[in-house]
Amino acid sequence: MPSTGAAMRKVSIRNLLAHKIRFILTVLSIVLGTAFIAGSFMFTNSMSKTFDTIAESSYADVDAVVNPERQGGSALDQEFREKLAKDPEVAQVNVSQQKSVIIAKQDHELLNSGGAPSVVMPYYPEAQSVTEPMVLVDGRAPRGAEEIILNQSAAERNNVSVGDELTLVDPNGRHQVTVAGLYTIELEVGGFIGVAMDEPAYFQTFRPDGAVQELALSAKAMPSDRFVDYLKEKYPGAEFRTGSSVAQETTDQVNQALSFVNYFLIAFGLIALLVGTFIIANTFSMIVAQRMREFALLRSLGTSQRQLTSSVVFEALVVGVIGSVLGILAGAGLVRLIYWGMSKAGLGLPDAGVQLTPLSVAAPVLLGVVVTVLSAWAPARRAGKVRPVEAMRSGDASSSSSLKLRTVLGLLGIIAGVVAAVLGGWSMTDASTGQRASVVGFGALLLIVGTFLVLPAVSIAVVGLIGKIIGAPFGAVGRLASTNSQRNPRRTATTAFALTLGIALVAVIGIFGATMKNSVSELTESSVTSDYVVSGPPQANFPVPREVVGTVRGVPSVKDAVSVGNAPIAVGDISAVPGHPLNSVVDGNPGAVFATAAVDGDLSLSKPGVLIDETVAGEKNLTVGDMVPLNFGVSESLTLTEVPVLGIYEPNPLLGPAVISQSAIEQGKESTPQLAGNDSLNASVFLLAVSGQKGADKDQLREQLEDAVEDYLVVQVLTTQEFAGTQATVIDQLLNILYSLLALAIIVAVLGIINTLALNVVERRQEVGMLRAVGTKRSQIRGMITLEAVQIALFGALVGVGLGLFLGWAFVTALGDNGLGSVVIPWSQVGLMIGGSAVVGIVAAVWPAMKAAKTPPLEAIAD
Repeated sequence: MPSTGAAMRKVSIRNLLAHKIRFILTVLSIVLGTAFIAGSFMFTNSMSKTFDTIAESSYADVDAVVNPERQGGSALDQEFREKLAKDPEVAQVNVSQQKSVIIAKQDHELLNSGGAPSVVMPYYPEAQSVTEPMVLVDGRAPRGAEEIILNQSAAERNNVSVGDELTLVDPNGRHQVTVAGLYTIELEVGGFIGVAMDEPAYFQTFRPDGAVQELALSAKAMPSDRFVDYLKEKYPGAEFRTGSSVAQETTDQVNQALSFVNYFLIAFGLIALLVGTFIIANTFSMIVAQRMREFALLRSLGTSQRQLTSSVVFEALVVGVIGSVLGILAGAGLVRLIYWGMSKAGLGLPDAGVQLTPLSVAAPVLLGVVVTVLSAWAPARRAGKVRPVEAMRSGDASSSSSLKLRTVLGLLGIIAGVVAAVLGGWSMTDASTGQRASVVGFGALLLIVGTFLVLPAVSIAVVGLIGKIIGAPFGAVGRLASTNSQRNPRRTATTAFALTLGIALVAVIGIFGATMKNSVSELTESSVTSDYVVSGPPQANFPVPREVVGTVRGVPSVKDAVSVGNAPIAVGDISAVPGHPLNSVVDGNPGAVFATAAVDGDLSLSKPGVLIDETVAGEKNLTVGDMVPLNFGVSESLTLTEVPVLGIYEPNPLLGPAVISQSAIEQGKESTPQLAGNDSLNASVFLLAVSGQKGADKDQLREQLEDAVEDYLVVQVLTTQEFAGTQATVIDQLLNILYSLLALAIIVAVLGIINTLALNVVERRQEVGMLRAVGTKRSQIRGMITLEAVQIALFGALVGVGLGLFLGWAFVTALGDNGLGSVVIPWSQVGLMIGGSAVVGIVAAVWPAMKAAKTPPLEAIAD
C-alpha cells in the first residue's frame, strides 16, 4: 500500500495533468527565462570554442612570434627581417600584421563583409607560408602594387571575378588594384574579406616605412621552445614567444570579452525570471483558491497541513524542473537560431556546435527550480492552513483579508524610496557620481517593493476609473468588465505588476537614451563652429583617410580645414579617459573651427607641442612653455618625447583635456623606433572640420567638397547638425539591442495576463454560464474578457511608466557630472508604451476570451 506522501505526489501529478493549459502556460514562463540564461552560457561557450579554434589554426605551424621590445627595442624593419631570413635556424619569415581597408567595385559599390574584418596583407606561396596558407583556386599569384588576390567566398558573395578592378581605401589613402586570382583558406570567418598582394608591394603601398609590429617564424629543425630561447639570446632588441603561447593569450583575451557579454545577457534572463516570479506566485495563489474544497476534503480525510503544503510545493518543483529542462533545450535552439541568423547576414562563424558544460546546465536548472518553488511557497503554506469546515466554500479566501497593513508598509517604502532617489539625484551635489547613483539605486529598490505592496489598494480606484473610461462605449459589457477587474485587487495587482516592471525598465532606458542623444547633439552643435564636417560613417568605425585632409585643403573655397583624431597617448598623466591614455591629435588651428579661444599662448599648433584645457592647466599647475612628456601605452607606458605647452584654451568637450599636435606625434615616432609600424600610434582622423572663405556660397562649397572626396568611398560631407545626428545613430543601435532583450520580460508579463484570465474563466464558469443563459452573446463574453485584459495591461503600463520616468529622471540627474545634459523625456515612446499595452491586453485575451465564449450555459450552471 503506497505511503501518504506517495499518494499526495500522485494527486499533485494528476492535478497538473488535469489542467494541461494552465500547466503549459506556467511552465512557459520558466522556459523563457531559463532559455535565455542557458542560451547565454551556451552561446558564449560556442563562441569561445570557435575563437579558440581560429587562434589555434592561425598559429598551428608558427614556431615563434616576434614583436619589438617595448623599452629600448628596435624596429622590425626590412634590415631586421633580412637578418632573420639569413639565420641558419630560421626556415621562413612572414609578416603577420594586417591592415584594415574598405573595398569597393568601380561603381563605388562597397564589398559587404557583414561586420567581419576587411583587411589587406602580404601573400606568401604555400611553400613559404608560416601561417595558414592561401591556396589559389583561380587565376594566379599577385605581382606588383596594382594586383591583389581575394578570398573566394568574398568574391562569390559580392560577384567579383578575376580581372575585375577594385578600389582599396585605408586610413592613409586610396589605391586602384586588379584581381589577379582567388584563394581559399582552411578556416574562414563568415563575411571575412581578405585581400593579399606580394610582400614588396604590400610594404610599398601600405607600409612605406618598411616596419611592422609582428612577424611569424618557422624553425628548420629546433622545437618551438628551444627555437624561441635561441632567438632571444641572439636578437636582444626583440621579444620572442612561441606560437602556442600567443594563441593562448589571444583566446584568454577573447574569453575575457565574452564573459562580459555573458553577464550582460544573463542579466536580462534574470529580469525575465524576476517578472516570472509574480506570474508563478499569482498562478499558484489562484490554483490554491480554486482547490479549497479539494484541500478541505483531503484534510477531512486525515491529510496533515504539512502534507498539503508539500503537495503544492511538489507541483511547483515539477513545474520548475520541466520548465528548466525545456529551457535548456530552448536555449540550445536559440544558439542554433543565432548561428543561422549570423550565417544569413554574412556573419557566419565556424560552427563549434552547442557547447554544453556543467555550468550551462546546472545554473538554469537551479535558478528555474529555486525561483518556482520560492514563488509557490506562500500559496503552498496557505493551502496547508485550510481547515476542513471553513474551507468548504468556493472563492479566494486570501482576498478577504485586509489590505491595510500591506498598504501602510508599501506607502512607507514608497516614501523612503522617493526620499533616497531625490537625495541621490538632486541633493547630494558634493558626493561622487558613484555614491549618488548607489543612493538612487537603493531608493529604486525601496520604491519598487513599496509599489508592489501598495498596488492592490491603488488598483481598486485606478482600475475602476480605467474600466469606466474604456468600457463606456460598450455599455453593460463594459460595466461588467470594470466590476470584474476590481473583484480581486491582489490578483489584478500581481498580474499587472509583472508588466509594470518590464515597462518601468523600458522607460528608464528610454530616458537615458533620449537624454544621451540630446546631450550628444547639443554638445556637437555647440562645440563645432565650422561650416561642414567631413567624416566617415560612425557605424563603420572607419577613419577619414589622411590623404583626404590635403585634398580638402586644396579646394579653392576652403579657408580652414582642421583634422581631429585621437591616439593612445597621455600628456603626462592627462587623459580624456581616466586610467587609459587617450587624447585628441589635431592638425591645424582648433580655434578656427571649434568654439574655443586661446587663454594664453596661441592655438596654431605650427610646431610640435600640446595645448591644455584651461581648467586642467589650473589643476596641474601648467603654463605656456612648460615641457610635458607624451606617454604611449597602457600596461607599460613608454615616453615618446617631451614637448612644450604651446597654449591654454577655453574648455571644449570635443577637444578634451589636452590636444597634441600631429607634428609632435611625428617627432615621437623618430625617437622610438620600436614603435615603427604600430598602427595605433598613427592618430586616426575621425573628423575634418571645414570652414569656407569669407563670402563663399555654402551650397557651392558643399558641392566642391563632395566632388573632392567622392572617390574615397566612406567619406561624407555633413553640416554640424547632420554630423550630430550621425553620432546619435550609434546610441539608437545600442538602445535597439536593449529594447530587444527587454522584450523577453514583456513577453513573460503577457503570459501572466493570459494565465490569470484563463484561470479567471475557470473560476467564473458558473457566472459566465448564467450570463449566457440570460441572453448574453458570445461576442459580448469575448468583449468582456478582452476589456478586463486591457484594463489590467493599461493599469500595469501606467504605473510602470510613472515609476520608470521618475527613476530614469533621478538616475540621469545623478549621472549629470558624466556629461549628460538636462533630462529629456521621450513622450512619443511613452505614448507608444501605453498604446502598446492596450494591444498587449487584446492579444493576451484572445484565447481566454474564446474559451469563455464557448462555455455551455446549462453545464456551467449545474457545476
